Amino acid sequence: MHRSHYAILIGINAYPDSPLESCVRDVQKIKECLESKLPSVYIQTFTASSGDTPLEHPESWPTCRNVTSALEKVTSRAQPGDFIYIHYSGHGTRLDPCYERSNQSTGDLALVFLDEDGSRAMSLPGPRLAGLLKSMVDKTLVITLVLDCCFSASVYRDRDLNVRYLSSCRISVSTYPPIPEYDLADGNARSTNRDASMRDNWLLDPDRYTILAACGPHENAKGGSEASEKGERYGALSYFLFKALSDHGLERRHKNIHRHLCAKFWESRQVQHPVLYGNGDQAFFGRVDLYRNARSTSIFERDGSLRLLAGLAHGLRVGDRFALSPFGLSSDRDIEGNFIANVTHLWPLTSKLELLGTPRSLQTGWIAEPLTCLHLLDFPVRLAPELSHQDIWQAALKERLLSICIDNEQYPALQVVLNNNEYEVLDEYGQRIINLPVMPRDQTDTNRICNILEHLARFRMIKNITNEMPKVAFRDSLDIQIKANGMTSNPGEQLEVQNGNIVELVMKNIGETALYIYVYNLGPLWQVKGMSYEVIPERNHDHDLKFTGISSKKIKMTVPSAMSGYGSCEDIIKVFVTSQPTSFDSLELPNLDELGKTNIGDRISRPSNYRSEDWVALNFPIRTLL
Repeated sequence: MHRSHYAILIGINAYPDSPLESCVRDVQKIKECLESKLPSVYIQTFTASSGDTPLEHPESWPTCRNVTSALEKVTSRAQPGDFIYIHYSGHGTRLDPCYERSNQSTGDLALVFLDEDGSRAMSLPGPRLAGLLKSMVDKTLVITLVLDCCFSASVYRDRDLNVRYLSSCRISVSTYPPIPEYDLADGNARSTNRDASMRDNWLLDPDRYTILAACGPHENAKGGSEASEKGERYGALSYFLFKALSDHGLERRHKNIHRHLCAKFWESRQVQHPVLYGNGDQAFFGRVDLYRNARSTSIFERDGSLRLLAGLAHGLRVGDRFALSPFGLSSDRDIEGNFIANVTHLWPLTSKLELLGTPRSLQTGWIAEPLTCLHLLDFPVRLAPELSHQDIWQAALKERLLSICIDNEQYPALQVVLNNNEYEVLDEYGQRIINLPVMPRDQTDTNRICNILEHLARFRMIKNITNEMPKVAFRDSLDIQIKANGMTSNPGEQLEVQNGNIVELVMKNIGETALYIYVYNLGPLWQVKGMSYEVIPERNHDHDLKFTGISSKKIKMTVPSAMSGYGSCEDIIKVFVTSQPTSFDSLELPNLDELGKTNIGDRISRPSNYRSEDWVALNFPIRTLL
């Protein structure tokens, strides 16, 4: 079926106060890329070049009215399944939280447009933009939103004209009717079998659209951060995105493009952290390249050595092996040209790689695909003596790096037995593991069972990931609890709730630097699903920023229908807290009944260049009763 492509490109230099230099050039480059890659695309461009009055025709000015009208018309014109690309390059600001879904820690993002005559800056509140996007989502359009602007006032005092932040006190707020409390992030709409669903503010976890943001809510986006061959300057995100799409096409998944951008930002020593929200498996336009391993990540060069954007907190071990290949489409990939590298040193969030064989010239942004996971050796498997073809079983387990108990002196983590002509998997105590597929002996092959064993071992690995010796100052900088029914639960303490109850995850930053928080649900169907990613800046009393250092998320606990016969289920809300942006989505696992069908999402952000790597991982076990 033919799908139409629409693009709305917005670039603003001519702000009456604090004009910018490169935003119009940003969207011109993106337009050039789209037109060269697509045979047919309907593009609307709204720009304001330098000057007291924009040089463009007023119908093309980036006013609130013009832009919102364009979004509404595209929504009306487009058909289900069509692609919508929105690129904003200009000032961003933050407004005080005033909606139920507002981020109480950092406030709401607002985009800064112009008023009707171009004489004043006019903000479009994020929740209003979310309402416009929801209309597209409801029509099942495929949406990509790129925001090359600041999310905070952290550098407002710099007076740097390349910084894309404008204080909210210098902006008029556009007047619209009250914004309805739409349900963009309703857990029931997102998943029929997710037993813990999180209600986020509008920007977090948009399942049916994707947001690529230049930086986190406490950072600034820089313009003029990169020079082209002609000496022209661009916004860092726009420039690297243009290069990636021009060189590698529009069919790459958002998460692969974002991973590549992160490595490029690291290499160029940018001080902002691009962030990906939402559906990372979506492509910008057209078909999706299906090749890449869901757990792959990117490499970068630092001080003459190869580094990997993963480390101890991700479950890596010294000796883990990766295949390295260029960041190209699968059709461009030379299978014989892959290079193999071993992990030789681990830091909390990154690691050092050493190439095997003859040294080769590799580039930042290449893809590293895991070939081993030595952590799985911690979960040995015992095979019942009555299982036939033990050599086949052993070969299949070895292929998955699962060790085998060969005598009674070893204690197994998992056991495979036959019971009434059905295979069963037992835990270390000899108890049958529930919620596994039925495995009749005459209908289940060895590989299927070994895939289930590997899945269970990975689940156990993720559950057990912890930092036994975090730095005291870092551990003391956070206070995280779960509250329900008037009770407070600390990490490791069992919480018991009724089906449908809401629990509240309360996260406090009581330190002096930002905390990066990743929340995952380890569910009773053996799934590991990302629920939320958030930055909690340190608390301050700035009249403009007003960061509170506190954030809370409400989680609805339900018993999956597949477990109604058990009367209850058990979840673990796992919270990773780091001193730098990273990714934990390579740890994600589908439900066991989706094994082999589900791709793993990705929300990776590049680590900072200057801060130390610290982390903790906290488990909150919750039992939900019918």
